[in-house]
Amino acid sequence: MGASRRRLNRRKVVLFILIILAAFWGIHHFTATSPRLKSAWNKIIFTSNNNVAIAVYSPKTHRTYSSSNVPNHKFHMASTVKVSVLAGLLVKQDGVLSSHQRSLAKQMIEASDNNSTSELFDDLGGQQGLQSTFNQFGMKDSTADSSWGLSTTTAKDQIKLLNNIFYKSNLLSADSQQYISSLMSNVESDQIWGVSASSDNFALKNGWLENGNEKWIINSIGYVKNSNGTSYTIAMYSDKDQSMQTGEEVLNQLARVTKPILN
Repeated sequence: MGASRRRLNRRKVVLFILIILAAFWGIHHFTATSPRLKSAWNKIIFTSNNNVAIAVYSPKTHRTYSSSNVPNHKFHMASTVKVSVLAGLLVKQDGVLSSHQRSLAKQMIEASDNNSTSELFDDLGGQQGLQSTFNQFGMKDSTADSSWGLSTTTAKDQIKLLNNIFYKSNLLSADSQQYISSLMSNVESDQIWGVSASSDNFALKNGWLENGNEKWIINSIGYVKNSNGTSYTIAMYSDKDQSMQTGEEVLNQLARVTKPILN
């Protein structure tokens, strides 16, 4: 009886040590990831002449990481709002779109067609319907505009939407998630920049708009899956870019330094 108790106690001690080591590894991984991302990002963000924000979510650590040189700034969404329009419409219609709506959605996401977006925006319920979508997805810092591209958001708010598409969702069915993901994985070649930099397995929606004092607004949101099976969602927003090309390059740089850290 005494020997049995000693073996049982030894097993408890070993189990306790394993739990402590696992907890330590998790804390270490999180604390190591955050400063590495901030260090890599800030070398780009704080040497840029434009307003920039980035946020990523890692299911490995269950954490969202973010940085910005304008922390309280809200960015115009431009064509990235099209993902919200589609997600909102799928929620509103219980995952069922007409054949015409599916044709419009394909054009809206893959070709970034604005006329298709305007029609689906109306189906969603216009500005009120889009705001309802933001509210449903917990996007408290996003505000809908009657001119859908001028709706405002933050990178961290977009992560909430993306996580509902690419990870667990109580709003979107598995079929709706797969549908949005498939469209975002098949954008036309001239739109493959930003999230896709240095990646060959991705889904994205980019946005670009020249808008008065804001100069160029250049945005990119989406999902990356690494060759080892890890993945993450990512949202990058910028304005006051001197040109579309300079804005794209800033986002490309941010995407490139993020990938190896979250690998």
